[in-house]
Amino acid sequence: MNLTTSSTDQKESYLNKFAIIARGNCTFVTKVRNAEKAGASVVIVVDDRVENITNVIMGDDGTGTGIRIPSMLVGKDSGQKLKDQMVLGQGVTLSAEFILPNYEIAEVEFWYSSNNDVALNFIKEFDNYVHRLEDNISFTPRFVTWACPLCTDDFKEKECLSDGKYCAPNHGYSMFSMEKGVEIMKEDLRQSCLHKKLKAEGREAVWWDYAKYTHQECYGFISLQCSKDGHKKVGEDFDTTMQCYRDSFEGPNETGDNKILKANSEQWSEYGTYYWPAIVINSKTIREDITAENILEAVCAGLKKKPDICIEFYKEENIPYYEP
Repeated sequence: MNLTTSSTDQKESYLNKFAIIARGNCTFVTKVRNAEKAGASVVIVVDDRVENITNVIMGDDGTGTGIRIPSMLVGKDSGQKLKDQMVLGQGVTLSAEFILPNYEIAEVEFWYSSNNDVALNFIKEFDNYVHRLEDNISFTPRFVTWACPLCTDDFKEKECLSDGKYCAPNHGYSMFSMEKGVEIMKEDLRQSCLHKKLKAEGREAVWWDYAKYTHQECYGFISLQCSKDGHKKVGEDFDTTMQCYRDSFEGPNETGDNKILKANSEQWSEYGTYYWPAIVINSKTIREDITAENILEAVCAGLKKKPDICIEFYKEENIPYYEP
C-alpha cells in the first residue's frame, strides 16, 4: 500500500500521519504502540547511533500483539534529513510502500517446546488446515533452548544437554510427574528426528498424528515410554528415531555438542525473536497471537496462488481478496 502525507498548515487534513521517533531506551513495541494510540498511521524510528541498520532487528518484546500500524527503522543520517525537512515545513511529502511477500511455497517454522500446552494446542488445531495446504506449505518444527554453561553440574544434569549448552525453557511440574528439563529436550529431539524422516518420505501427516497423540495421552509431559507408545500408535519404528537422536550428538555421549539444537539456536538468534511459541514464515516472524486461524490467514496472504482452503477461509471470515 502507498501512504502519503504533506507538510502543510492544515495538519488535521492529513490522510495518513507519519510519526518520526528517536530510538532510545524503551522498546520498539512501546514506541509504536504509543504512536498508534496518538493517531499515527506509520512510525519511522530514527537510529541514535551510526551503524548498518540492515543488521538491526526491530524485535518484539513479547507485548506486540494487537499493533495494527507499520513501522520501520532508518539510519541516523537519513533520520536527521527527515527532521530537518520537517523544521522547514515547505511542501514536504513522505511516501511509504509496504509490499506483501509473494511466494509459491510458505516456509513455516514453528518454534516451541514439547511440553508447552499453548504450542501443542496450536498443533492440534492447525492440523485441521495443514493437510489441505500440503502443496503450498513446507513445515518444520523448531525448538527453543537457552545456554547455561556456568550452571552447577546438578542443574545441567537435570535441565540441559551438551554440558549446559542447551537447556529447557521455563517449565513447571506436571501433576502426574516431576519432569526434568532434560527429558523435555530429549522429546524435542525425537520429534525433530521423526519429522525429518517422515517429511523425506512424503508422509508428514503421520508426524501430526504423533504430536496430537502424545499431547493428548501424556498429560503435558512426554516421557520415554509415552514416546514409544506414540511411535507404536502411528506405526513408526522407535529405534530408528533414537538412532537419529544419538547421531545428532557430536561425540559418544550427550555431553558433546548437538547438531540439531545448535542449528536451532543459531537460527533463533538470527531471527531476533524473544518470545515463544513463535511462527516464522519465509524468514519473517509473525507478530500476532499463535492461533490456527491467524497463521492460516498469514500463510494465505503471501501465496501467489490461493488454494481452495484459503478461498473458503476468506469467505467464511468475510475477508476481501482478489482472484488472479
